[in-house]
Parts: sequence; C-alpha cells; structure tokens
Amino acid sequence: MDPQKVNGLDYFLPTKIDDVLWLVNDAVAKSEIICVRGAAHSFPLINTLEKGSTGRRPFKYVMLSNLYDIKFLENDLVKVDAGCHLGPDPWDPVGVSNKENSLLFQLNNKGLALPDLGGITHQTIGGFLSTASSGGSTKFSFEDALMSVDIVTCEGGVATLKTFSRPADGNEDDPFYGAAIATMGLFGVIVSATFKCVPKFYITGDEATTYEADCEINLFGNNITGKDAKPSLETFFKTTDYTRLMWWPQEGVHKMVVWKASQATELQANAWAKNAYEKRGEEPKLLKPYEEVPYVFNSPALATMGADFLFTAIGRWPDWLQELLGDTLEYNVIKTAVDLMIYPLLLPKILDIFVTVDKPDNKNKGPQLFADEWWTGLPMDNQMSDKLMPVWFTEMWIDISQSQQVMKDLLDFYNKSTDNTGAFSFEIYPAKSNNFWLSPSYKLDVIRIDVFWFGNNTGDPVKFYQKFWTLLQKYNFRPHWGKYLPDSKGDQGVKYLQANYPKWKNWRDLRTQLDPQQVFVNDYWRDHLDIDTP
Repeated sequence: MDPQKVNGLDYFLPTKIDDVLWLVNDAVAKSEIICVRGAAHSFPLINTLEKGSTGRRPFKYVMLSNLYDIKFLENDLVKVDAGCHLGPDPWDPVGVSNKENSLLFQLNNKGLALPDLGGITHQTIGGFLSTASSGGSTKFSFEDALMSVDIVTCEGGVATLKTFSRPADGNEDDPFYGAAIATMGLFGVIVSATFKCVPKFYITGDEATTYEADCEINLFGNNITGKDAKPSLETFFKTTDYTRLMWWPQEGVHKMVVWKASQATELQANAWAKNAYEKRGEEPKLLKPYEEVPYVFNSPALATMGADFLFTAIGRWPDWLQELLGDTLEYNVIKTAVDLMIYPLLLPKILDIFVTVDKPDNKNKGPQLFADEWWTGLPMDNQMSDKLMPVWFTEMWIDISQSQQVMKDLLDFYNKSTDNTGAFSFEIYPAKSNNFWLSPSYKLDVIRIDVFWFGNNTGDPVKFYQKFWTLLQKYNFRPHWGKYLPDSKGDQGVKYLQANYPKWKNWRDLRTQLDPQQVFVNDYWRDHLDIDTP
C-alpha cells in the first residue's frame, strides 16, 4: 500500500478493514507506532504528532478518509465506518468529505437522528468517540446512542478485529465501557461503530444577549426570591433540553449570551416560530435557522473575517505596532496610551458590535429566535470557520452540583485583573453522565468551563490556561482529552488525573491487554498518561 502526501507527510489511506489489519501488522514488523488522524480538530495533539516521533520508533500516519460507508440495519440501528464525518468537513485535506456522504445528512434523509451533537460536526466518528466529545445537555447524549465499536487491536502482537458491544445487563465493569469512548486511539484503530437512532426531530429556541445582572439565570447564587426568582445554573442545565452560555467578563462588558433549545416535531416547530414572530408584530415565519454571526450576502464569512481582523489586532497588540514604528518614542507613547484605554474603553465598544445586548429596537427586537432541524440546528458553531476565526481552548468538566461556587470563583477571578479575562469569551455548558471509564463525565452530570484562546494572539496559551487549571483544581475537574491538557508532571498532571478516575487502573490494564507492544502509544499520550516504554 502506497501512502499519500497530507500536510507534507506520508499518510496511508486504507480503503477496507483488511488494509488496516495489514498496516498494523506492518507497523509491528517495522517497530513503528500507528498515528490515526481524523478531522484534526484536536489541535494540540495533531500539531504535536505531525512534527514526528521523538523516540526510537517512527510514526506510521493513517487517515480513514476512504472508510465512510454507512449501513442501515433493522430496529433503527446504523453501522458507520469510523472515517465518516458527522457533517461535511470543509477542510478535509484529501477532499473526500461532503454533505451527501456525511452521517447526519443520511440519517436525516431516513427520518432518523442522534439524540445530541456537539457544537460542530466536521469531526470523524472515530475522532469524536476517541476524545469523548459531547454536546450541551444533561437530558440527552451522543454516548447513549452508541451500541458497539469495532477496533483493530494488536492483542498478542497481531492485528485483530475486535468488537465491543454494550452489555444487555448494563454491567459497568464490561470492557465496552473502557474501549468504546475516550481511548485516545491507544487501544487500536476504531474502524466502525453502531448507533441506536431516535426518530428525526426539530428544535426551537432562542439566544438572549444581556448583561450578567439581567441574565435569565441566577448565575452566582444571588438571594432573589418571590416573583423575581431565577433558576440556579444547575437547575437551568437540568431542565433545559440543550444549552450553552458564552460569557464576556471583561471590565465594562460583563455580558452573558444564553443559547437554549427544546426538542419539537416539525408541526410544533413551525407553529412555535409563527406564533413567536406574530407576538413581535413581525411577518410570521416558519423554520428559521440560528445565525451565530450576521449574514452578509447569505454567508457568515464576511462578518467572521471582520471579527478575526479586530481580535487579531487586539491579540497581537502591541507587537504589530512595534513592527510598524520600531522601538521609538512614538511607539512608547502610543503603547502607553492604548494600554490605559484598550480594556476599559476600546474593548467594550468593539464588543458592542459583535455582542449586542438585546433591546426592543435592535435587529432581533429581543432575543434571536430560531427553529430548525436537529442536524443543522444543534451544531450552532458550524458557521464559525476554524481557518477565518481560529480558536483554541482547554475544557474542564466539573460536578454540576458545584456550578454556583465555580461561577462565583470565576467572577472574583475575572474582577481581579484584566490579565485574567483577556479579550475573548468563555464558554459554559453541561454534559450528561455516563459509565465510560475515562469519560470526563463518568458518573457525573457536569458543568464544562471552556477557556478560549484566539489562535492569532501572541504569547503562550498554556500560561493563560494554567491560571484556570490552578483555580479550579479544588473542584477535581477532568479535562477534555481532545483539548489542551495540563503539564503531565504538574499539579494537575498524571497523579491528579489518576485520583479523579475510579476506573483508571481498569482502563490501563485493558489497554495493555489489547496493545502489549504499544503499537498505538505515541509520544504525546505516553507523556500525558505516563505510559512506560516497554
């Protein structure tokens, strides 16, 4: 089998499972390590691995782009090849992914759905499962639909196709719960997965932009009772079908954007939209998709480019000014003046453009209303381009019962210094508990705190993230495996992780059983999970 150039590297693109078996056996014979690339959404991981191996064993790079077949089985079961993308991937480097061969498009055409989705859908099935990715709901989850996975392991030092199926008796010690979710590619190559689908549905909802104090949620546990009482964040998360919050905590800004949605039938969605617009005195509308940014010429690209330009100017400040003027008196005078103004004066004005508080006289006449099909409505971030608006982040999953105190601690932390807020937003959303051994929501409904870093910033994102890892360590957070992780040797490193996962040893023992020769253990995970070299 001959490789193909992808990102300047030799990637093997198998077309059938037998090819994957051959690649694994070939890696054993050549003492190589298999590295499988999905949609490259896990930026720190892909960026590190594509620099090459730092050990004595070279990497064998694999993409499953040609494994995207979907088989519709009886009883609403669907078997999907692991290289199939949930939705179209506009940046697929081999050009295979499109809407027609994506899983969600084909499910929807069959009148089927998955109960929940993440904020974007260009990931592959294998990548989504491997990193324990999730949507924003405590009522529904992607994981609940998973019935089985097929993995090419290297048990006994020989490539073997092994199936792990959800146990009928729900036995939580069954290997299915170790091998199906959050394996980081360390058990083998996931080649397919089977899901139990639900009937196709629609969503209705709104997105409200307010100041913190005016938010519909009691964000910080303020003692408000009677008719003005608001639900706590925990209650809101537990009673809302789907939701996510975007927090802008900067001085002079203090805004909260609350996106929420409920499941509906098509008839209910159209009736909801019609009634909602009539109440505003507007022309009745049927289904109206959510718009994350304003559409110009029927596209979000221009608005996204404008946001990228402004945040790049802020994020690269003052480097670009020094490049322009040099280390001169003029540079120092301008820098001092802007430093005094950028957060208290300029940033609030800039954010008023992109994060406009809802008022009766603004474009939406209040919160933005939307009604849409499940597969295009739930992934609300698909409209944001990873290329035009690159955003990196770390994500911490914390027991949802601690939501109020977490929010108080964050508010106090933000109020201490503009260095703690930066110029970008923070995302807050929930996830439903499950029994998968290394899932960050293992046995817990969780609140998830996303610390964003604009990709065009100067500086080191890890130094910014470290403040939050330190701040929230007391809550025993579990990090999202596909995002930036703390230093493995630091206070939130391997020993900290081991203490927060009751099934850690079970997971490690199963991993060793399925891959005793460490054909799937790359440098990145060897470091972050402290896996000894054989």
